[in-house]
Order: sequence, then C-alpha cells, then structure tokens
Amino acid sequence: MSASNANATTTSAGNKSIGSIQLLFLLHTTQVGVGILGLVKFVAKSAGHDAALAILVSGLYPQVGLLFMWLLLKRFQNLGIYDIHTKLFGKWLGKLFSLCFAGYCLFAYFMVLRTYVELVDTWMFPMTPVWVLTTLFLVPTLYAGMIGLRLLGRFAVAAFFLTIWIIVLVYIPMGDGSFTHLLPSGGEGVKAIYQGSLLSALSILGLELFMVYYPYLTKRKGTLKLASIASWFTILVYAWVAAATLMFFSPEQLDKTIWPMLTMFKHVQIPFIERFETIIIAVWVLQIVNTAGTYLWAGVEGMDAIVKLTRKRKVWLYLLLIIATLYFSNRIESRTQMNVLLDRTSKVGFGYLIGYPLLLWLLSLVLRKKGGAA
Repeated sequence: MSASNANATTTSAGNKSIGSIQLLFLLHTTQVGVGILGLVKFVAKSAGHDAALAILVSGLYPQVGLLFMWLLLKRFQNLGIYDIHTKLFGKWLGKLFSLCFAGYCLFAYFMVLRTYVELVDTWMFPMTPVWVLTTLFLVPTLYAGMIGLRLLGRFAVAAFFLTIWIIVLVYIPMGDGSFTHLLPSGGEGVKAIYQGSLLSALSILGLELFMVYYPYLTKRKGTLKLASIASWFTILVYAWVAAATLMFFSPEQLDKTIWPMLTMFKHVQIPFIERFETIIIAVWVLQIVNTAGTYLWAGVEGMDAIVKLTRKRKVWLYLLLIIATLYFSNRIESRTQMNVLLDRTSKVGFGYLIGYPLLLWLLSLVLRKKGGAA
C-alpha cells in the first residue's frame, strides 16, 4: 500500500470513529425527529388521556431491541450489521440483506425530509412549491450525510443543546392547561395503553442504527448502558411533551389538531415575536438535518459495503438520490399518502429494531457463527 493510500485509509477511519458521548447523543437525537411534534395526537386516539403513560410503557420495546442488538454485536466482536450479513449468509446473500437494510435507511432519510417539508409548507410557506422546499433542505441533509460519522456525532451534540430549550419551554402552555385532563391515571384500561404504546414505539425509531455505529466506536465497553440511557431519555422527553399536550387540549381539540406541539406554542406570547411557533420550526431544522443526515450516512455506508463506492460512483449515487427525492417528494400530494408511507416505514423500522437482531442472533447460534475481523 502506498503512503498516500495509507494516509487516506487512516483519515477515512478516523473520520468515522466516535466516542461514547457522541454515541449517546447520536442515538438520542436520531430518535427525536419530526415525530415529537405530532405523536401525541395518534397515541391519544388509542390511549386517550393515558397517552403519556402509554409512551412510558413503549420504552420497554426499544430496550428489548437493544438487548438483542448487544447480544448479536458482542458475539461478532467488532463487526457491524453489514459485515454480519456477510459472515452469516455469505457474500451474495449477505449483500442482498445489506441492500434491504440500506434501502430502509435511505427511505427513512427521505421520509424524515419529506415530513419536515410538509410541516414548513403548512405552517410557513404554503404558496411555495414542494420541490423548491425539498431542494433547499436537500443541501444541508446531503452535506450532513457526507461529512462522516465523527462529525455527525459532534453535530448531534450541538443539535441537542441548541434545541433542548424548546422542550423545556413546553411548561409555558402547560400552565394554561388542566391537570384533570390526565385523570384518572390508567382509566383507559390495559388494552388501550398497550395499543397506544405500540403506536408510540413505531414513532420512536433510530436505535436500529446502533448496529451500524458499532464498528466505529473507540470504546465498546458499557455501550448497552449508554444506549439504554439515550433511549429512556427520549421516552421521558416524549412523555413530558405528551403530558403537556393532554393538559392543554381537550380530547375534541386534540383530534382536530395535526401538529399539537406547534399549536400549543401559538399561544405563547412574547412581545417582540408575533408567531413564536415559526421560531420553533426554524430551529428544529437542526434536529431534522441531524436525523436525516444520519440515516443517509447509514444507507450510503450499506451501499459501500455492497458495491465498493469509488469517488465517481459516490457522485452518481448522490445524484440518483437527489433525483429520486425530488421526484417522489412531488408525487406525495395528500396527508393520507404521507400517513400510509410513514406507517409502513415505521413498521419496517420496528421490525429492524426488535425482530431482526433477534433473528440474526438466533441464526448465529444455530449456524455457530461468531467472531470478527479487524
């Protein structure tokens, strides 16, 4: 290997490596995308005034998924999901499984981007064509996906501290609500809470990317604990927002609201800001860029594992992604279409979160495959 190639390899590896703190914030912020702005409405349809309780219960699902991921990754030492596919299924079948996972990541990237475009189109620029807004947000998300995992980790830390104040400010509209809207706790019944928890779990995805991050961790000891902390912190944030939303809205009002969190902030009065919710939408772009960029990076990482991406191939791949994103973004013309696509994406993601690592771990036991390569 020439000196220049060796230096390039070292730089590439260094650009992908992340520490424990970066992993913690990556896992948390990737979960908090657009879903937090409207999740409560859908959970409340099943769990009623126990929606916050249902969200807390939903924290058990990702915890189970993390346990299976940890067992799988620990068995294969320093390999990630794409290398595990090859180890378990061989070269060609392994590439097929990697293609499916990478395709899911790229479609999740598209759905995060498209959902935020709809939000901006609805609340801020209703007269602006969708393709214009999509093009504007394509630039930062594509750049975020191209900069490498280490910088994505640093960006996740920055995005957290630059947006956490929004979650804290939820207490302002909460003051205009009524605590009696949350009572009696558990009154909706176990079945309703269970159904609401499933809906909540479908909207809190992102932990499945832990299987992609794993090979690039500089320190793997204690990763299950870190991932669990990130997951439960996300659940607590969602439960806090849910409680505030349920206190602020009556059931009838909540049913008519698409983005309840933003609607709450419409009632926040600040003398020098006429529409405070627009500030929230503008700042929230940091979370969107982080979530979409991370999914994009994970998808491209999978494509690189399938077909080694040279610089020229990578340019063609990103060009294809731009064309596909603009085309399919304009093909979605109604909220019903969006809900159908989001529901299907969430169900696939939920499968990758829990069922898939369990399946791979069991197969590794049956086939007696384990270990890894440097």
